Parts: sequence; C-alpha cells; structure tokens
Amino acid sequence: IMIHYLVIGHACDEEQEWQFTDSDKELTDDFLEEKFRKCSLEELGYDEDSSKEVYIDFIFKSNSPIEINYG
Repeated sequence: IMIHYLVIGHACDEEQEWQFTDSDKELTDDFLEEKFRKCSLEELGYDEDSSKEVYIDFIFKSNSPIEINYG
C-alpha cells in the first residue's frame, strides 16, 4: 500500500511552497521535514548548510493520492 505525503512550508521571507512524497513505508516527520528543507534551500540557491530558516506549516498523510485544487 502506498502512503502519500504533502508537506507545506516556507523559507524565511519567501513564498509558501509544497512538496509531495509517496512511499511504500511509513516516513517520519523528521525525515519529511529534512527532505523539504534541503529541497527548499536548493531551489532558492542556498547551500544546505545555510543558516536560512525553513519552516514547516503542515504535514498531511493519506492512503489515497493528494491533490491541490488551484481554483
């Protein structure tokens, strides 16, 4: 069974963003937060050792795919 995750957060002084992750096993919040942090900093052009703060707003977990409606 596939588990679907949606992490919503933002880097300091930046727009909110989200990241989808699917896994066939349970993932910890710490793992999801670190993955989001690394990807967020990389997208913004920062080194992962940067002191720029990244904040997690929500972590959603579902047994069915998660969709975001933009309308």
